[in-house]
Amino acid sequence: MEYAFKERIGKPGLFTGRKEELTYFLKWIDDIKEEKSQSTALLARRKMGKTALIERLFNITFFKNDGVIPFYYEVREAKMWVVDFCQDFFLTFIYQYIAFKSRKPGYLDPENRSDFGKTIEIAKQEGLDYLCGIIEGAAHAVAHEKIDILWNIAREAPKTIAARQKEYIVQMIDEFQFLNAMIYWDKDKKNPADSLAGGYLSTAESKVAPLLVSGSWVGWLMNLLKMMLPARFRYYPLENMPQDEAVEMVYKYSQFFDTPVTEETAYLVAEMAEGSPFYISSIFRSLYKQKDLCTAKGLTEILEFETLNNQGNIKLTWMEYVNAAFNKVNDRNAKKIVLHLFKHKDRELTRADLLEQLNLDMTDEELEMKMEALVKGDIINQGQTHFDFRCVQDNIFDKVFRGVYQKEIEHFDVGEIKKEYTRSIEKMQRQYRELQGKK
Repeated sequence: MEYAFKERIGKPGLFTGRKEELTYFLKWIDDIKEEKSQSTALLARRKMGKTALIERLFNITFFKNDGVIPFYYEVREAKMWVVDFCQDFFLTFIYQYIAFKSRKPGYLDPENRSDFGKTIEIAKQEGLDYLCGIIEGAAHAVAHEKIDILWNIAREAPKTIAARQKEYIVQMIDEFQFLNAMIYWDKDKKNPADSLAGGYLSTAESKVAPLLVSGSWVGWLMNLLKMMLPARFRYYPLENMPQDEAVEMVYKYSQFFDTPVTEETAYLVAEMAEGSPFYISSIFRSLYKQKDLCTAKGLTEILEFETLNNQGNIKLTWMEYVNAAFNKVNDRNAKKIVLHLFKHKDRELTRADLLEQLNLDMTDEELEMKMEALVKGDIINQGQTHFDFRCVQDNIFDKVFRGVYQKEIEHFDVGEIKKEYTRSIEKMQRQYRELQGKK
């Protein structure tokens, strides 16, 4: 397959597995032609492979050229004036549309994506004169800073063109939650456009241009969708990979990074990573200097480094989530709550349980606000009801969090985490040998 869109995973061959997800979404995209597909939110924390999946879907759909036009846009984690954002969003769509219709991938990355006049010239050159009217409308709104009109034009452009041309478009918007946080009404960027995503209330119902949105801050994105876009999106959580795909990824990364593994350690890496593509990648990319993945001891040392060392990529990534959440609830009680949930990871606890078991000096209303902030920050998970909560089901995050905070809250030797890794790997070695028919 050719790759029109340069995928951030790097070498295309590094893309591994996700067979079930690719099958599901390729059918979902194909069903757009029958106007069956409902806008969907792909939910996954950072580095779980959601962007790689979306970019691969874009490339497959682009070269399949079978009646659905792909549009991909990432809302960047950087402050933007709403006029600049709308212009960038609109022209990105227009150039991707031109690239698809002309079959010229070069338009996906034009030299100048801010010149409306040049865009009109290219549209005419490619025989797409019907685009000129909407481009001129957007240019006029930008020039006169007519923000409401401009946002309507930009947001509705895929649906408008699809309807007019009797075509179908799939809109893939990555990091959707940043719409309300990183875009500003004013040039000085002091007044957040915190209602911008609400504009999709009607747009998301389109059957000729449905959306596939994603976000790496799962709690944040779900809160936005529930509050501003209720019942407009279906949710599709991106889970860890099954064992066979995880082992396949281990072997691919072993070859790519020239880091040998044995059959046993390949199994151990996949199992200890719990099928997480982020953890597998981090193990092979680790800065640990004595990296050895041919022995259980070597794997243990890398996991210790990645989990407990301040240069470990796994620790750094998880601490981004922790720091963001604790900026709002940075107190001893929040840490006690998370640690307590980890101790009871096999069940959900209610706010009443937490108030009683931890003897918290706060009202139920105060605890509710704290728990909502921790859920929104992806530090804990919402339970079956809004009264129930549970820890993130992730044994490595457990160790990252405890390695940073448990000594502060309780008498705890961080060295115990190293022993836990050793015990876990020894248990998995026994499981591997049993699978091999060995004692």
